[in-house]
Amino acid sequence: MTILNSTGRLKMNKTVIGACATALATFLTSHAVNAEELIRAKLRACPTGTAIGEVGSCGKIWKLESGEARIDSNGRLHMKVVGLVLNDASTGQYNGTADGVTHVVGALLCAGRVAVQTNWSPLSNHGKAQIDVKLDIPQGCIAPTLVVREVWEGKVGGWLAAAGY
Repeated sequence: MTILNSTGRLKMNKTVIGACATALATFLTSHAVNAEELIRAKLRACPTGTAIGEVGSCGKIWKLESGEARIDSNGRLHMKVVGLVLNDASTGQYNGTADGVTHVVGALLCAGRVAVQTNWSPLSNHGKAQIDVKLDIPQGCIAPTLVVREVWEGKVGGWLAAAGY
């Protein structure tokens, strides 16, 4: 039975709308392409002096309150850091801050070499940053490693946090 409202338009009740929404959600879920998760790991801060492949170390000691990184087979990268700040008394009043590191990049290393890297993302002075992008993952990536690299004096530098080292 068709029900028209006072303007002559089709009137749909909440039950019909709800049923349509449920059917659409079920269809989309059953037809979605699920990407395989390649890496999902907690991030650890750079202890200084430790290179990861061709990516040099951070130079000073850093600490990280929390951090996570993941990338899937479709190239969807998510990195989040909270409290990524200096933990080095030699930095004086800047200890406990990001001290001039205002941006970071996320990088995927394959066999220790930078395979692909994100654009610059802001890092707050309190060490908070988030990266959500889609990357082109090279085929045959051996020993994939995710790193958060500093942008220092306008250049991408050493790593500040990494997954799987």
